Amino acid sequence: GLVLLIKGGDWFVDGATGIARRFHLPDIVVGATVVSIGTTLPEVMVSATGAMLGQGAMAYGNAIGSIICNTALIAAISVAVNPGPVNTKSMKMPVLFFFVSAAIYCVAAYLMGEFTRPLGVIMLTIFVVYLIFTVRQGMKNPEEVEEEEEANAKPRTFLQDLFWLVVGAGLIAVGADLLVEHGTIIAVGLGVPETVIALTFVALGTSLPELVTTITSLRKGHASLGIGNVIGANVFNLVLVSGVA
Repeated sequence: GLVLLIKGGDWFVDGATGIARRFHLPDIVVGATVVSIGTTLPEVMVSATGAMLGQGAMAYGNAIGSIICNTALIAAISVAVNPGPVNTKSMKMPVLFFFVSAAIYCVAAYLMGEFTRPLGVIMLTIFVVYLIFTVRQGMKNPEEVEEEEEANAKPRTFLQDLFWLVVGAGLIAVGADLLVEHGTIIAVGLGVPETVIALTFVALGTSLPELVTTITSLRKGHASLGIGNVIGANVFNLVLVSGVA
């Protein structure tokens, strides 16, 4: 599972940055959309399965636990390893959507006391609107790519970039699934309570793709892609993962 996660993250970042460069999109926009969808797949699968089995706490606990892991662990690593200036124009839209989604989530949890199907539809609608707005903003503010960087980059076609993106996403999803499943078996064998596993190991396990992608982005010199991925993944945990559940 770990091997698939690491290799999948490597190929996924290659494909994403290739597509970003081709369309002159800022790395942070690609990270907050395409990369986030790929790395949030494990959370979607775990929460949707939990919801179908009637385990609401698993579905929503996983989403919130993953947000905590993304923010307090993954973003913290990215900032600690590679601190630098922030592109506020590119950051504004994902951050705005995150806080709006969080506010709706809090109203549902603390005022309504339940998550209804209409609320799920609203969350999924926010997800679609977020994607449209973020991509449109990125197209309006194309990123200048340095000539030297373009010269050093290996020439790849759009289909090749798309292929590595899809293959990388697939490996990430399978790797996370294997890791959570067998890690949980090991934890149970060691006598750790299942409730503790659900709240910690599952949330951390499904956040590993974001961690691997962020570390890979840092290693390849695309720190903005990693931070964008964390912000996007947090939005998706609220509107996509919870919305589907």
